[in-house]
Amino acid sequence: MTDYVIQTDGLTKRYGNILAVDELSIQVRRGHVYGLLGPNGSGKTTTMGMLLGLLRPTAGTFSLFGETDNQEASLRRIGAVIETPSFYPYLSGRRNLAYFQGISQRGAPDEIHGLLDQVGLADRADSKFNTYSMGMKQRLGLAYSLLGDPDLVILDEPTNGLDPEGMLEVRELIRSLGDGQRTVLLSSHLLNEVEQVCDSVTILSKGKLIAQGTVDELIHSAGREQVRMKTTDNAKARSILAALDWVEEITADEDSLIVTAPLERTAELSAALGREEVYVVETAPIQISLEDYFLQVTGDQHEA
Repeated sequence: MTDYVIQTDGLTKRYGNILAVDELSIQVRRGHVYGLLGPNGSGKTTTMGMLLGLLRPTAGTFSLFGETDNQEASLRRIGAVIETPSFYPYLSGRRNLAYFQGISQRGAPDEIHGLLDQVGLADRADSKFNTYSMGMKQRLGLAYSLLGDPDLVILDEPTNGLDPEGMLEVRELIRSLGDGQRTVLLSSHLLNEVEQVCDSVTILSKGKLIAQGTVDELIHSAGREQVRMKTTDNAKARSILAALDWVEEITADEDSLIVTAPLERTAELSAALGREEVYVVETAPIQISLEDYFLQVTGDQHEA
């Protein structure tokens, strides 16, 4: 059994003169929640469409569960919701799932109630789909993607259109889906969402791979460590710390100083100030976020 559920090699999709996906090579490990991160138009949905057989690649190859030839068998192990979930408006959530379960022959009828309960729709299972809020529609889409207990779940912008409470609920559900051996491939343009939910991330921009790795690896690779300090005399402290050759930068932020220096030398910063009778009132490390890293590698301030 391969450790990788998805592997792509030079995967490319071109629409005339538009290069939607440009020689994408990624590996998605089993049991991970894996994020495709990028602004709208970066190639996330196109990549998912090729993996699901909805679009034919212009060039390159990919494998699912280690198989390159038997795509039909591989697709039966995948649950997916691409773009906005579409259901019959005058059928209830329960009857919609039963209908799609019947035509796809995924799972058994007695699993439907459990899925509706899992996504928080048990009390509205018999309400018509056209009475559902956007968040409820998204949750029904998640239930649909779980029919037949798939090994891989592919979700395209699953919190799109949700209010903050709904986003939190769906994030927690997605995080739980990645427990054990199930794999989740998630596309999003929301940096905060990906940082909270995903184990590993691929960042796309204009169809091209910009960076990939675990969230921690990407954040640490930025290599910029900072500490926030509030002292008894910030002006004097700034002058003292600027004289230390291993301090890269000092900036003021309201009543504090932001010092760019190795975090393991924070005690030395305090000692240097103490020798000059300037004392630290508060100090705290500043953790770089995935948003900071995204801006660093893409320079895309607007989309972040």
